[in-house]
Amino acid sequence: MGKLLKNGALAGSAMSLLPVLAYAEQADYNYGTTDASANAVSGGVVAVIFAVWGVLVIGGILLLVFWVVMLIDVLKRTNWKQESDKTLWILLVILLGYLGAIIYYFAIKRQLDAKKSASK
Repeated sequence: MGKLLKNGALAGSAMSLLPVLAYAEQADYNYGTTDASANAVSGGVVAVIFAVWGVLVIGGILLLVFWVVMLIDVLKRTNWKQESDKTLWILLVILLGYLGAIIYYFAIKRQLDAKKSASK
């Protein structure tokens, strides 16, 4: 290695690092201290993350409850035109999940409930 430095093979590349090393010695890397505004910003970011997480969890729970209620409605409903319609909607609500429950609600449940209340 000394022979390479002496001959100049690595001497040029080693010398090109000297300005970088000199700058690194002068730089102040004091990561231990923070100011109050940085703490406030990080606290705000954490609060927003928890708020978004809370909304997503509550929304997910509400969607799960809605899905279960629609599945129970499909299973208990007796006023179908054909029995195969019931089987189809059971499969759709189970396989499509929340989307199937929403489609069932707007396409079938509201219409059948309206016909049932109009006939009373």
